[in-house]
Amino acid sequence: MANISTSFMGINMGSPIIVGASTLSNHTDNIKRAEDAGAGGLVIHSLFQEQIELEAMEIEDELLISSDHFPESLTYFPQMKHAGAREHIMWVEKARKEVKFPLIGSLNAISEGKWLEYAKQLEEAGCDALELNLFSIETDPAKTPDQIESQSLEIISDVKSSVSIPVSVKLSPWHTSIANYAKKVAEAGADGMVMFNKFHQPMIDTEKESIVLNWCLSSPEESRVPLRWIALTSGLMDVDLAANTGIYTAEDVIRQLLAGARVAQIVSALYSHGLEHITALNTAISDWMDKHGYKTIEEFRGKLAKHQVNDPYAFERAQYVSLLMSAHDPRAKYGLVHGYYPVEVRPGRVSG
Repeated sequence: MANISTSFMGINMGSPIIVGASTLSNHTDNIKRAEDAGAGGLVIHSLFQEQIELEAMEIEDELLISSDHFPESLTYFPQMKHAGAREHIMWVEKARKEVKFPLIGSLNAISEGKWLEYAKQLEEAGCDALELNLFSIETDPAKTPDQIESQSLEIISDVKSSVSIPVSVKLSPWHTSIANYAKKVAEAGADGMVMFNKFHQPMIDTEKESIVLNWCLSSPEESRVPLRWIALTSGLMDVDLAANTGIYTAEDVIRQLLAGARVAQIVSALYSHGLEHITALNTAISDWMDKHGYKTIEEFRGKLAKHQVNDPYAFERAQYVSLLMSAHDPRAKYGLVHGYYPVEVRPGRVSG
């Protein structure tokens, strides 16, 4: 029988499936159910920099006054008794006592500040690792990409110097040069990277003529973005990679492992199918490994990464033209494409 255990940032895990940061971890019962279902670990819902700063500043009156102009602000900054950073730390301590599998604390930060001390507190509360989510909306046209990246790299370095547990960074897929930024993140001390962040975008309600925020689950097609970049970068840096976004099935997980990921984070699949879905995924991964003759994940992990395949350009733009000319192009159904050039890439090092 196949062994589906793996490791991420040096942390042993019984499965390559991690429950990503979400409201699923708001209840200890869910965390215990995730462990019982066979999850390799769980990322606790994020502690936001704004929560910490609001706790340090008595500005609830200002928030209430401004709510007439920005009512949605109360969604982001609820009253302190419900959103305090200290309460979050206490919650982590409680969760740690309930389960034995790895717990990863999540910090969502946008700038340097005193909030950094909470990285250490999350470690002391029992987190086995930290995940940094550095997403922010940069709207100042005078702020350069270099300035934005430098600020995030300083945060990574500061957090690493304040804790002794591993630290991963959740990347955005929108960097001008993902490979270059990932390299800088590794050099700043990150032990792992999560590809990629799932952003919740605002929408306009045309009837109410107002801006609304709502949840949108990932679609399976979105998993192709982390798949490409994990395959492209897994051989470039000495850090562990986690896939995130659009991962629903065992086949989705296996694809990410073949590309070079060590683990896959899932959230939308659990909202859709329940936490018991983890058990089904583990079983299907094990069955696939048995069918293909693999006893451990390491025997096939990274088999289709860029540096391992016979066509190192398979994940790059060179194949774009071939795809457009192939039978898989939906235009072929209507007779708009007369020739096709099927593309198949197999494992095998490039000689020369």
